[in-house]
Amino acid sequence: MTAMERAFPNRMNPTDALFWLLDKIPDLRSTIGALLILERVPARQRIHEEFERLSGQLVRMRQRVAEVPFGLAPPEWIEDPQFDCDYHLRYLAAPAPGGMDDLLEEISPFYATAFDPERPLWEAYVVEGLAGGRGALFIKMHHCLTDGVGGAQLSDMLLSDRSATSKAIIRAVSDRRSSTPIAMLWRAALYNLNDAVQVSRTALGWAAAAALAPTTILPDVSRAIRAVAGFGQELVVPRAESPLHHRRSLSRRLSTFEMSLREIDAVRGKLSATNNDLVLTIVSGAMHRWHTSRGADTRELRTLVPVSLRRPGDVSAGNRLALLALTLPVGEPNPLRRLQIIQDRMGQVKSDRRAALYPLLARLMVAMPLALAKQIGRQQTTRTNFVCTNVPGPRRLCYLAGAPIEKIYPYAPLVGDHPVAIALYSYRDTMFVGLDVDPLAMDDLPRFRDMMQESYDEILNVGRQAPRAAARSGRRGHRR
Repeated sequence: MTAMERAFPNRMNPTDALFWLLDKIPDLRSTIGALLILERVPARQRIHEEFERLSGQLVRMRQRVAEVPFGLAPPEWIEDPQFDCDYHLRYLAAPAPGGMDDLLEEISPFYATAFDPERPLWEAYVVEGLAGGRGALFIKMHHCLTDGVGGAQLSDMLLSDRSATSKAIIRAVSDRRSSTPIAMLWRAALYNLNDAVQVSRTALGWAAAAALAPTTILPDVSRAIRAVAGFGQELVVPRAESPLHHRRSLSRRLSTFEMSLREIDAVRGKLSATNNDLVLTIVSGAMHRWHTSRGADTRELRTLVPVSLRRPGDVSAGNRLALLALTLPVGEPNPLRRLQIIQDRMGQVKSDRRAALYPLLARLMVAMPLALAKQIGRQQTTRTNFVCTNVPGPRRLCYLAGAPIEKIYPYAPLVGDHPVAIALYSYRDTMFVGLDVDPLAMDDLPRFRDMMQESYDEILNVGRQAPRAAARSGRRGHRR
């Protein structure tokens, strides 16, 4: 297998296939996006050359999905012989006066629309006419192409770290695989045979180890039991009641928010917390304020947290993640105590390693009849209230088509009955936050953004005043 085949396999893995399978239900579509604010608008020819270069290196940009007849194996990626970069790369004029709110109002409807399944699953919109001579690029892609961490790693490789002109790489169509039903069924049979062999080898190896040294596998058995118990609990615990779920639509409204990584790092050190701990504490505080403003006495909410399963150095396309549920103490008014509870609960989720079971669940669902898989997928999205994801990005200045990238806002999908998705991306010295909401569920998005600011300021003040390692020491005291 070549390096290119390892980075871009010809067939979806089970998690990729699950995202694609559920896309057939409009409210279960999984689209991820990013909004790049550029110091200036590059020339159109330069942008076109840059995307030709990117599509030459990131082959998924030139491939479409080919489903196997009767669903006998996960779908394949087939190169589109009629790939037209200009179809995917589009241009918009920002409404006057070209402010951030005008830009977000313009691109929100594009984020809500579905992809053409007969073409590669991405679209990019270059926005001209922003205030101060700036430009923007809004790009969206289907989640079956990659997860957040994988997308960030690929972007880190492909986005230039210099303003000099990059020579476009134009690839000739090199995919010789036939997409006829007979050819795809033959490849599916070979795939299933190889998969069965791999599973059998793993099972035999485990059985041999158990027979030769039974005591050595006891820790593994214990961990497996804890993982199954933790994962099973996630599947049956209901979500909290919330006015977020009273009204729903397929529409989207986008907004932005920013936090200083220097300030976050300073507070993180004093409270002995991770970035994720602080992010969830801030989001919990904002959700508490929003529910209180609606007259709702909501004590807890469950958030869906994507967890990367990638090993260090894994930059392959596709999804390597688990979708775990975490109960947040949004009704706890004390931010330090709120942080301690979140740390305890996140520690429990990590310790039982339930995330390792998610690929197995995806494999089982892909093998199920379509109607049953759809029913389970919809059911599981009703066990959490919203989505929150945090992805690290580059600390250096990056360029697109020669233009410096000032800001990068990520956007996560509203899958199923999740009316709010909060995505965070660290770039240079700032944590950029993309807010994606259903406007029927949350019709006061600017107000929620202000509540995020209030909660952010609150945790900064607590961190500045607290003695070092206050959160962890307080947590130990609580346990006693």
